Amino acid sequence: MGGEKIKDAVILAAGRGTRLWPYGDTHAKAALPVGNKPLVHYQLNALAAAGVESVAVVTGFLEGMVRAACAGWIATHGDTLDISFVSVPNSKGTAHSALAGLSVRTNPESAAYVLPGDLYLSEEDFLSLASQVPKGKVAALVTPVEKATVQEGFRADLREGKVQSLRAHPRDCEEGSRRFTGVVAVPSDFRKFLEATPEIPTCVEIGSMPPAEPDLAESVHQFLRAGGEVVAVEAGEEVVDINKPWDFLAANMLSAKRQTDALAETILEEGATIDSTAHLRGNVKLGKNSRIGPGVFIYGNVIVGDNTEIVDGAFVEGQAIVGDDCKLWRGCLVGKQSVIGHRCHVGHGAEFEGLMMDESYSYHYGEYWGILGRCSDLGAATVCGTLRFDDGETVHRVKGRKETPRYNANASYLGDYVRTGVNAILMPGVKVGPYSLVGAGVLLSRDVPNNTSIYVEQSLKEGRWGPERYGW
Repeated sequence: MGGEKIKDAVILAAGRGTRLWPYGDTHAKAALPVGNKPLVHYQLNALAAAGVESVAVVTGFLEGMVRAACAGWIATHGDTLDISFVSVPNSKGTAHSALAGLSVRTNPESAAYVLPGDLYLSEEDFLSLASQVPKGKVAALVTPVEKATVQEGFRADLREGKVQSLRAHPRDCEEGSRRFTGVVAVPSDFRKFLEATPEIPTCVEIGSMPPAEPDLAESVHQFLRAGGEVVAVEAGEEVVDINKPWDFLAANMLSAKRQTDALAETILEEGATIDSTAHLRGNVKLGKNSRIGPGVFIYGNVIVGDNTEIVDGAFVEGQAIVGDDCKLWRGCLVGKQSVIGHRCHVGHGAEFEGLMMDESYSYHYGEYWGILGRCSDLGAATVCGTLRFDDGETVHRVKGRKETPRYNANASYLGDYVRTGVNAILMPGVKVGPYSLVGAGVLLSRDVPNNTSIYVEQSLKEGRWGPERYGW
């Protein structure tokens, strides 16, 4: 099927990640780091590859972060895309934001793409959508939905490659059901459906309690009700909707895998060196002036940024990404599919697996799996539990609702600007809000709110001791 040539796109980046705590308070979702790139870069890359010329980025919460992320893309790619910004500080929902973005498009008489700013998807899947946009119809990217997660988001019911209906947070998963990702191509007259989108969704089941939030999926639902046709394009690779902290971790792990799996040979940029005593069991991409020093073990494909040192017998497992200006040294271990941000240190027997955001430290015999927020510091011998005695998965609370994640439930999630004291112990699944402190010797088994310090209160008993205790 040939697709309509589309030159305009809208990226929805106005919303606040209330379910993403402890990261949604200090990050715009579209600017979240995924594989050491802002999330919005992947969408801009896909749009440029599809031949789009003009992109309206709808901003709101922490919009300066989104603008800075886009500026970084422009610095690398030049004027490949004409990127403009539409500020909607109090966006009521994705339909409201999409309407604002489409109102400023360069080619109002033609179709346009609309993409959620919190979605991590492959460029190939977006290009597949772009090649299958029928004129005057909606094309929607859909992906398989697991029964255990059917209540999250919107379910699309398909027949013969077309969406028959959309259902918000359904109770069951019928044969032919898919998850509606929110990535759509819409015809030129779709604006009237956005303007008429009800504040409370109608595509719900009996007994459901939808909030007053005009959603793009409801706009597509109204389009279907009016007799419009929605072509379903199946994603061939995993699509991650970054709504919760474990999704954020999953997207980074997936990005690390995709980027390193594509590394077909060892690449050394200008000034990069690998010591002859280093042990490489895979391909390495080593940035400018970076070096792999004596006794280092690399157990698979690894991508390393500029001006980074991996030295003194450090261990790096495969499918890992290490950023610019980092130091991995003195026998540290970086686990498989980990992403180490820029200007980070991992050293002296520390073990780290997961995502370490920019300018963070893990030192002195620590052991950590999960996400460590930016500018955070794991004190000496900070360890986290990852295996429960019942071999189960940790039950989390998301905005007060109990939830058992389908992956990464037992990881630890520390927000930005968090510090831990020596010998802090983090039990499986704990979350710590930004600007908080976990004191020395604390055994943490519950979540810690933002701007909070947790200390051990210790009782001391003083007595006499001396030579007389030894018979003198």
